[in-house]
Amino acid sequence: MSRIVVGVTGASGIILAYRAIDALTRLGHSIELVMTKDAHVTCLEEMGEGYAGMQFIKNFSEEQQKLIQQYQPHDVTAKIASGSYQVYGMLVIPCSMASLAAISCGLADNLLRRAADVTLKEKRPLVIVPREAPFSEIHLENMMRLARFGAIIVPPIPAWYTRPKTLEDVENFIVSKALDALKIEIDETCWKGSPRWSGSWSIRKSL
Repeated sequence: MSRIVVGVTGASGIILAYRAIDALTRLGHSIELVMTKDAHVTCLEEMGEGYAGMQFIKNFSEEQQKLIQQYQPHDVTAKIASGSYQVYGMLVIPCSMASLAAISCGLADNLLRRAADVTLKEKRPLVIVPREAPFSEIHLENMMRLARFGAIIVPPIPAWYTRPKTLEDVENFIVSKALDALKIEIDETCWKGSPRWSGSWSIRKSL
């Protein structure tokens, strides 16, 4: 299975990072995890003390934890700071506008941003899930720059055609879109993602 870097910034939506890591480890992938200082603050606010700091990964099963390597955000000597360390790609989820701006201009001033910079220079898949609303022209320009450089931008936008019943359904849909962008094959026996669109018989009959 693949080794994937997951970067988590201080934007709202830390649950999306949790769901993504849960999905990837259930599918058998190894995770190189880096959370910024602000990500830990947001995690404490949105998910509670049981998820704060190094407690975050302890909420996964023992088997899943064995697949997760967590790094400190200031540790620029970490393996993922070098292009010689082989990983499949990187997912930044959620991505703050500060991190988006830094990555778009090559400002590698912490481990997460350096890992994203390495991902781009090594031509590996980089998927960014930006969390902000509304987007300013600056935000959109930064996303355009990254898209031109090869990154894939996947805003956390739900779909109603799946008829979600719970918030978890919505979260899993967003994570599924991010994993699709990474070209990660989802095995429904390991992790239940979002249902695939297969056409609508009721709509076709009315045409």
